[in-house]
Amino acid sequence: MTEQVHLPEWAANYLQYIRVPFKEASLAYLTEICTAHHNRIPFENISTLLRYHEYHQQGRLEQDEKRFVDQLMQLNAGGTCYMINSSLHQLLNQLGFPTRYTLLGEGHVGLLVRNPDGQEEVYVDCGNAAPFFEPVRLETYPDQVSQYAGIEVRLRPGDEPGTYTYYRYVDGQLLTDLVWSFDTRKTYQFDDFQPAIREYFKPNDLFTSILRCQLWQLEQERSLSLINNILSIRHEDGRVDKRVLSDLSELREVIDHEFKLPKLPVEDAVTVLQSLGVDIF
Repeated sequence: MTEQVHLPEWAANYLQYIRVPFKEASLAYLTEICTAHHNRIPFENISTLLRYHEYHQQGRLEQDEKRFVDQLMQLNAGGTCYMINSSLHQLLNQLGFPTRYTLLGEGHVGLLVRNPDGQEEVYVDCGNAAPFFEPVRLETYPDQVSQYAGIEVRLRPGDEPGTYTYYRYVDGQLLTDLVWSFDTRKTYQFDDFQPAIREYFKPNDLFTSILRCQLWQLEQERSLSLINNILSIRHEDGRVDKRVLSDLSELREVIDHEFKLPKLPVEDAVTVLQSLGVDIF
């Protein structure tokens, strides 16, 4: 436990928030972190909308794990791949997992983590509304499938060594807009993603024209997904319940009582969308 004393405060708070103790680096520990992360930290664009005007004033997004952890504690916020996976990148390095970025398609950021139990690199992705509850062993388990409640992701080898393609299925149907290729032979720094981030923050783009919040709740055997005013609850057995929310008070109730994220400032995000000409109701 003496090593934990040397963790930066933000890293210790990060672990505390996801309710994972400090341990020696191992594949089992990495799996524990991934599972806890998905269960505690939402994939959402509410925090994106809150920094929309700030981004357009600064013209860039800084990699900032301390701010990310502050937002966890103060706002119950998570983010999308740029905010979540870049902060997880920093945490894993602090915990003794050599970690680097990879770029899927033209804009999704994932992580490649050196497995302490062997020589391979594994794929880790907590900034994605997909069930990556454990690292994907690209090299030694090429048929591995990440799946839960009707959502399934397969990472399959490409034509050249080190290349892969991401395929996402929902209820057995391939989502063709979520087929992404990536090359693990390439090395990236966070600033390499600034052109993609610029597209991400454009008005009327995917995450600036809707309200999005997703969270796994494995203890309740379900997944929650909010898109604008429609709440979808996917159950482990494949059932899907949908509920249409009629106003802001119902939206607040769902965030508080279903997602259990009482600090998440969803009203402020709705106000930003309204200023951009979007009415989610």
